[in-house]
Amino acid sequence: MSRWMSLLVTLMICACLVLAHPGLASATTGLGEQGGTVTVSVSTATTTPGSPGAPGAPAVPGSSGGGSSTPPPCTYAPLPTSFDQTNQPPPGASPSDGAWYLMACTGAGPGFNNVAYVWVVTGQPAVPPTPAVPPRELGQRAEQSITLPSPAIGVNPPAFSVVNLATWLWVDPSIWHPYSATASAGGESATATATPTSVTWQMGNGQSVTCDGPGTPYDAALPASDQATSCSYTYRESSAGQPSPNGDPADASFYVTATVSWSVSWSGGGSSGVLPPLTTSSATHLRVEQVEAVEAIAPPA
Repeated sequence: MSRWMSLLVTLMICACLVLAHPGLASATTGLGEQGGTVTVSVSTATTTPGSPGAPGAPAVPGSSGGGSSTPPPCTYAPLPTSFDQTNQPPPGASPSDGAWYLMACTGAGPGFNNVAYVWVVTGQPAVPPTPAVPPRELGQRAEQSITLPSPAIGVNPPAFSVVNLATWLWVDPSIWHPYSATASAGGESATATATPTSVTWQMGNGQSVTCDGPGTPYDAALPASDQATSCSYTYRESSAGQPSPNGDPADASFYVTATVSWSVSWSGGGSSGVLPPLTTSSATHLRVEQVEAVEAIAPPA
């Protein structure tokens, strides 16, 4: 069988593959990325290293012309000049810039176009279209890219707390707002947004308190009568006998941890949903003193 007859048979087989995939859209090479706070790229393997391309096909990244019996995942058959689409190169290209090929891939992953028309620029390697990534998966990748701050802890009284006196608790209120990141692949993108919902305080004595917001910082410049706390805890025992951060028994203290809970949602591709929550934490040592009140007795008259 002559070389041209073999090519004709190949084209007929590839054409049958196209008919077996209705709704096949034209595809150009490359990975599309869109803007956002954080962009996560999705890599796509284009061939098996060391595998030769199909006869008459354009060069493929990693091709060496031999040395491996593993078949390439994609083959490329040049389309005849009578193919209507060859008269219409992609926007911004001219017919002399390249040519249309019929790409057929085997062993492609989910969302990958196994058969597609691809425009190959002359002198450049052919690249299969980027596989479609479900929006939720893009949202999960975006969630992994969100950078959340650790909460800065504030307490009052500032030097040490006192048994049976409410201790004000708060975290830096400037962190109390949503944080977002966007992941993009194949012309699609999804954004994940983390929003703070509550702070859980582990007081170091086996007890905890959960506050719906960051708490209210104490302002020493204002009269105490003009202030009120939205998050506090009252110790019923001192920290005597607890571990000391510096080894001095006089500085024995409770190890207090503040954990911020973040709800996470995603949106993209015309859909949205909820992702697993996130947390950030900080800790500090808090000394609690037992202060005894002494009743003053007036001397006899």
